[in-house]
Amino acid sequence: MKITLAGVPGSGKSTLRKTLAHRFKLDIKGTGDFMRKKAQEHGYNDITSFVKEYVSQHPEVDREIDEAQKKFGEENDNFVLDAHIGFLFVPDSIKIFLQCDPKVMAKRILDANRATEAARDLQAAIEATQTRMSSMRENFKKLYDVDMHDEKNFDFVLDTTKLTPEEVFQTVVEYIESRTS
Repeated sequence: MKITLAGVPGSGKSTLRKTLAHRFKLDIKGTGDFMRKKAQEHGYNDITSFVKEYVSQHPEVDREIDEAQKKFGEENDNFVLDAHIGFLFVPDSIKIFLQCDPKVMAKRILDANRATEAARDLQAAIEATQTRMSSMRENFKKLYDVDMHDEKNFDFVLDTTKLTPEEVFQTVVEYIESRTS
């Protein structure tokens, strides 16, 4: 079973990928895994330094990482791939997108106290997340002429705003099982 998982920050992707992997005995992959491997190939141990110092000067790295995701999808059968445009690189996957209200999304990010998030209040978190998503959306539109949030790219779209992680998991499992039975 191949599952690609995308969605807005704070929608529950990380939690869902772990629970899906456990439930269906799948490997977990994410864009970050491919980025870390590429960083090591170029002699970087720190992914942030790699992105700032190398990738910013070598935009071809983004395409290399995308190609690595595509190759992974072609060569493997049992995984959940957490990637914003994984639907494009693994077209034979079950493509899931998680949506979430911006205020709830920002609160979840703040509550998670992620070291990679600089925002320290709700409004700053909303603005930072919207800026990041807008930038990524524009980049993917330029690179691949694809809108990463167009629901037509996905088999299943779920708004997680009012759902617990358990409810998200159960709803997605029911959908997957209806597709695979």
